[in-house]
Amino acid sequence: MNIALVFPPLYGVDMPPLGIAYIASQLISDGHKVSVFCFNSQLYVERKDKQFLWDWENSGQWTSLEKINKNFNVPNLVEKWAEAVLERSPKIIGLSVNSHSRILANLLADTFKKKAKDACVIFGGPFCAEITEPEELNSNVDVYVRGEGEKIISRITGIIERGESIGDSTIEGTLVNTGAGFKDNGWDTNPLDINDIPLPALQLFDLGRYINKVEIPIIFSRGCNYSCAFCTDAPMWGRYRMRSADDILEEMAKHSRLFCRRRFKCSDLMVNGDLERLEQLADKMITGGDIFEWGGMARARIEMSQEFLCKMKKAGGIYFTYGIESGAARVLAHMGKPLKRHISQVLRRTHDSGIKVNTLWMAGYPAERWSDIIETMIFLFRNRKYIDEFVSVSSCYIPHKSRLWREQESLNIRYNNKSEWYIKGKNSPWVREVRKGMLFGLAKALGVYRGGIS
Repeated sequence: MNIALVFPPLYGVDMPPLGIAYIASQLISDGHKVSVFCFNSQLYVERKDKQFLWDWENSGQWTSLEKINKNFNVPNLVEKWAEAVLERSPKIIGLSVNSHSRILANLLADTFKKKAKDACVIFGGPFCAEITEPEELNSNVDVYVRGEGEKIISRITGIIERGESIGDSTIEGTLVNTGAGFKDNGWDTNPLDINDIPLPALQLFDLGRYINKVEIPIIFSRGCNYSCAFCTDAPMWGRYRMRSADDILEEMAKHSRLFCRRRFKCSDLMVNGDLERLEQLADKMITGGDIFEWGGMARARIEMSQEFLCKMKKAGGIYFTYGIESGAARVLAHMGKPLKRHISQVLRRTHDSGIKVNTLWMAGYPAERWSDIIETMIFLFRNRKYIDEFVSVSSCYIPHKSRLWREQESLNIRYNNKSEWYIKGKNSPWVREVRKGMLFGLAKALGVYRGGIS
């Protein structure tokens, strides 16, 4: 079958999105003809005057149709994008959707059904894992896929090929449109063996349209064994599983030849969820002699010794990006993050091993007080010598199905008429912006903020 995969804004534009590349590779392996439409990067390239909207601090400009319309002619965009997709006469149209792209994704789904009512429209991605209310579902979407999609998409295409009703299907991990509402088939509780998934179809993307001209996206692992209060990644991706060293090295060699690059950016939730297997990978990289450079997100795990980190450096590890979030002990404990003193030790060890230390921060966490933001600033000052890059500081967001979302009542969280959360007299959008500005200001003064990862 002809299948179109669509990626609407908003998302990062540094590199092609791996999630949709993996879905494409599975469909190609199943014998289908796949077309990929990354309208996120296309719009970024076409509208140079609006590129500031892709900066994280401006992501709120994509959360309502009114806001998007202030910057773009949305009806024209949707019409143009829909025509480009439907020119391929796809039997199935899959859209990757997150909380910042759902507005445009829903408009596209409406247009697809209006112009090609027999096409099956499928939503996947983070937004689908966060759905909690019936009104969040679009009647012009046939299937919502929650969690890992490769196995599920193969089952969906099989049903459609056989001419069966998708509304009658019972595929775990889906919400299906029966015509009289949506039927919840539950979650697929069996994580995939990620060594069995075909390598991502990055050849379907033009890497020249993305701003990272050095790295190639890759994953070493999927899943997470932790449960940070503000995160929903663990239920979406399941338990932590690391790919075999041979599988990773095969992909590195293949894509390095294809794209003439030798550096890889790991898109994992964290590359160091299984230290034993990561060390085995490093050993194979070192003994193989053909060293590729790599880096990615990591948890500040005290178990990483100086010797271990030096081995990562020798194996081509050039940076770790740690989600520090806060330097206040009580906030870190509430979040489910490592101990404050352990974070300091890991930052120092990583820096001393020669691996570049990138850090991510968060302001306005519900349990955070003014004294905690001061404590965080002191922590940043004391550890400045071991931090190479203060990448960004975000305002705390409460995604559906996160622990924060489940504990809203006990935390006294309320919402204003703009759907922004607040705690009366303690936390508000204004407070979060002020605290974020305080951290930014200090990072700039210390010389550790340079506009993102450099």
